[in-house]
Amino acid sequence: MLLKVFVFLVLGSVAVKSQQPTFNDDVLGLIFFKAGLRDPNAKLQSWSEDDNDPCNWVGIKCDPTTYRVTELHLDGLSLSGHVGRGLLRLQFLKVVSLSNNNLTGTIGAELSSIGSLQVLDLSGNDLSGSIPEEFFWQCGSLKSVSLARNNLSGQIPGSLSSCWGLAEFNFSYNQISGQLPSGIWYLRSLQSIDVYGNLLEGDIPEGIGNLYDLRHLNLGNNRFSGRLPGDIGSCSFLKYVDFSENYFSGSLPDSMRKLVSCTRISLRGNSLRGQVPGWFGELTSLESLDLSANQFYGRVPYSLGNLQALKELNLSMNQFTGKVPSWMFSASFDQVLRVLDLSSNGLYGEIPSKLGVLSSLVFFNMSRNRLFGSIPPTIGELKATQVVDLSDNMLNGSIPSEIGAAVSLKVLDLQRNFLSGKIPTQIVNCSSLTTL
Repeated sequence: MLLKVFVFLVLGSVAVKSQQPTFNDDVLGLIFFKAGLRDPNAKLQSWSEDDNDPCNWVGIKCDPTTYRVTELHLDGLSLSGHVGRGLLRLQFLKVVSLSNNNLTGTIGAELSSIGSLQVLDLSGNDLSGSIPEEFFWQCGSLKSVSLARNNLSGQIPGSLSSCWGLAEFNFSYNQISGQLPSGIWYLRSLQSIDVYGNLLEGDIPEGIGNLYDLRHLNLGNNRFSGRLPGDIGSCSFLKYVDFSENYFSGSLPDSMRKLVSCTRISLRGNSLRGQVPGWFGELTSLESLDLSANQFYGRVPYSLGNLQALKELNLSMNQFTGKVPSWMFSASFDQVLRVLDLSSNGLYGEIPSKLGVLSSLVFFNMSRNRLFGSIPPTIGELKATQVVDLSDNMLNGSIPSEIGAAVSLKVLDLQRNFLSGKIPTQIVNCSSLTTL
């Protein structure tokens, strides 16, 4: 019996020793990686080459069975320096998250050689240069990559189109130029694309309709041109669509009426034109609709009143005409509406007397239209409203004393109208008012 115990202990000792090189691979890789960093707040103090078990180190997660390092989370630690090659020794690494630090240098193509890597987040740093073409050559396991909020330039590598398992990529807020690789529309696993705030240009390549599982599409604040993709309606799971601040032109594709799951659509700041189609009223999941700064004309469609989940509606800086839509100022439209901006159009008529039913409004702007008549006393019922802008119209009469009940007001702009009388003393009740 004693012999069996002795043999067991010896074998156990050998087994433990045989695992030591495994631990050392992870330890050496992490220590080598740390050597390329500056850590002003000593957040990585627990990382020691004398400790063969890195699983208790700050920012490290290990597999509970193999004790190999699988995740590295060092977000927001004020680290500077560069992303070194030490991580290449961690061949079971699945997650690398180094966001919101001060890392500099370029993105090394060798990171993709970590065959197990699934998530890479280098967002919110000061990385520069271009994304290497080789970076996506070996991306069999990669599911999510974020390089947002850096100083990257150059073009999006065409090799991105070879990442068949990729679910999301975020290259927003950089200086990336060129065009979107047409091959990305064949990455059927894609759920999120975000390239907002770059220098991308050209037409949107055909084929976006292949991305049946796409949920988030943000191409805003670039230099894209041409028409909006006609097959976008095939992306029936889309919840977020942003084409804002580009050079898109023409009318809206009819297939957009199929985006019934969408909660946000922003087309702001393009050259889109035509009448706003009535089918927008069928998109009853919408919480935010921004069509501002385009060339839409005609009447505001009555069907928008069906959007009972709407929190933000911005139709400003277009060419809408006709009477002020009275249906907007009805109890059925005021569920959660926080922002209503109809400014800089050609709407005419009086401000509806039922203005007060929009009790959830925080921002209300009908400036630069052709409004006439008096300001309704029900303006005092806007208890949550912080901004009211009715400037540059033809309003007359006096400012109603009930305005004093709008206690959340911070900005009240009534300039360039035909108002008369004195400013009501009740305005002092609006204690947060800074602009009058």
